[in-house]
Amino acid sequence: MEITTTLATRYWLKTIIMAVVCIGLGLWGLYDYFIDIPQREEASAKSIVLRSVNAALATEVGSTQRSEAEGEVNMALEFAAKVPVRETGGGLVDLGNAAGWIEALEVFQAALSKGRLDLQQQALVLIEDGLDQYGSVTPPSKYDRPMQWAFILCLPFGFYYLLAFKKMSNHAKIYCLDSDGRLTTPEGSWASDEIVDIDLSRWIAPKGNARSTWTAKVVTSDGEHLILDDYVFEDMHLIIGSLAHKFYPNEWTPLAKRVRVETGEDENPTEDN
Repeated sequence: MEITTTLATRYWLKTIIMAVVCIGLGLWGLYDYFIDIPQREEASAKSIVLRSVNAALATEVGSTQRSEAEGEVNMALEFAAKVPVRETGGGLVDLGNAAGWIEALEVFQAALSKGRLDLQQQALVLIEDGLDQYGSVTPPSKYDRPMQWAFILCLPFGFYYLLAFKKMSNHAKIYCLDSDGRLTTPEGSWASDEIVDIDLSRWIAPKGNARSTWTAKVVTSDGEHLILDDYVFEDMHLIIGSLAHKFYPNEWTPLAKRVRVETGEDENPTEDN
């Protein structure tokens, strides 16, 4: 009977979960680095200008506080002029886009320098609206961008796990022990008489590296040592058991379990190791 393998659930499930987690963290890091942090920086800068102008409007025209606020407004205008402008609609000043923010800054500039009541009232309305939008924004810390690199660097590992899943899926389709005893693996194909031994020294061993206890090594006549891994490949233990029973029929069953040995002291069979 031909024995073939499939990709073990324990392996592909863990691999896919790791891929999803790594790619998710990487995309989250990219979003924060290139979208969220710049938006919070912009919102925080607007909040600072709005608070400064709001405090300055409570002072007399020509005061030091108004002069300082005017300086901040002028700097904000220079920066805003570099941003692509999207026209506002419906006659409303939208502080969320460049055109609306520039329009508001021009109102603040006029209100600070001229002191006209109508300009001050218009400025205060814009400030109230702006603080509703940006007053509670927490500015990003100096560590936020460096921290996002830790998440962004997870992205390549996500694609590594996807590649590993694809590679092992393809390998799972290759492993085969046919009815004539020919063993086919990703490394090649060997006839029954070309397989001279199987090393079971680590198979279901009670001590040592636990991960290696899922593996056995096939020894071929040309000196190859082929690893058969039952952790990654479902039903690999049937191939291992078939070969083990062929070479050591008194020690191993076709299911890759140790042969139970009856003793005179105990009527019930016991299992070694």
